[in-house]
Amino acid sequence: MRSVASEEEARALRRQRRLVQVIFVAINLILVDSRLPSVVWAVVGGAFWLAVVVITITNGPIVCSWVCWLGAAQDWAEPLAKRRWKPNPSFWRPFVLLVAIFWAPVSWLIRPEVMYSLTAPFGFDYTALEAHILQAVFFIVVGLSVAVLGKRGACIAFCPLLLVARLMRLKNWLPQLRFSYWLRKPIIINGTPAP
Repeated sequence: MRSVASEEEARALRRQRRLVQVIFVAINLILVDSRLPSVVWAVVGGAFWLAVVVITITNGPIVCSWVCWLGAAQDWAEPLAKRRWKPNPSFWRPFVLLVAIFWAPVSWLIRPEVMYSLTAPFGFDYTALEAHILQAVFFIVVGLSVAVLGKRGACIAFCPLLLVARLMRLKNWLPQLRFSYWLRKPIIINGTPAP
């Protein structure tokens, strides 16, 4: 197994990861501004999250380390990291997973007219200035959460992705889907090789 050989290599890897994170934060902002019918948003989002789960199952938490915009917010605020509170992930991860799965269908039951509207998604007009301000505040709050929850604390306590991956993961499950299979070398995540 390959590991990061030197501090210089580790710094270069951090710079590469920050660049990829900036790109995916920008992609997230562009996608939020896209105007799709609410049902299409749900289908596209479902396909995206299915792909994220499969990638996590087969390659480890590479999505968390390199792509997740909420993880990026926490990484950028890392100098402020200090754990003052440790929420119970056994409660919060399943709770967040249930909210993520059922919030669209429940919102459509409450407001059926938004199901096919062009406000994206679920009746929220994300192109309005107030929505951009709200999203920026959410990004900042998640980043600053490291001051209470510690380094990547929001991910550890609340993100259901690793819960889903752990529940579904089987040893050597479809090794052809591993990035290392195609790249012919291990992927480095946070300074250590991915499975």
